[in-house]
Amino acid sequence: MTTSAEQAARPEPPISRRRGEALRRVIFDAVIEQLGTVGYAKLSTNRVAAAAGTGKAALYRRWRNKEELVRDALRDLLPAPPEIPADTPLRDGLVIFLGYLNQALFDSKGTAFQAVAAAGDEQTAQLRVLFHESVTVPCETRIIELIRRYGGAASGASETAIAAAGPAMLLYHCISGQPKSTGEQIEAVVDDLLLPLIGSGG
Repeated sequence: MTTSAEQAARPEPPISRRRGEALRRVIFDAVIEQLGTVGYAKLSTNRVAAAAGTGKAALYRRWRNKEELVRDALRDLLPAPPEIPADTPLRDGLVIFLGYLNQALFDSKGTAFQAVAAAGDEQTAQLRVLFHESVTVPCETRIIELIRRYGGAASGASETAIAAAGPAMLLYHCISGQPKSTGEQIEAVVDDLLLPLIGSGG
């Protein structure tokens, strides 16, 4: 049995002397790693500090609470929608944009966004809004622009609804705990759902 004296004598884990951007980077990496291993509910500033090899004071100088810390770590991961050449065919453009969303959901260090989405409580509501505003909305906007570039939706369906349909399927795929969509699955969404709604053969 370990005595109080022995615990007091036991050396503390070494604290990192990194500062500035280097420290911020290692803290964000620790947040994403913790989201993937313990989930949002069990993630704590103590766990993040230990994983980053720093003290809690370094976290509280920058973020007031866990939610702010996770929000900034996720925002740092989110890639911007890709730019595509003006002559990109409609079908190819749709595949590119849905592929971008799929990558943002699953390739940003694994299960980080799934962990947040699965928590489903009021604390994570703002984090889901962050993803929606930073990734989903820009993706849908680019899809609308692409559809209009090719004359709009000939089927009479709402361009906004069409642009939201593909991302909604991928988001459900992620939130329900399924693995990353394959290229073939993304092409099927484009061919079987989006192009018929647009009323174009692509």
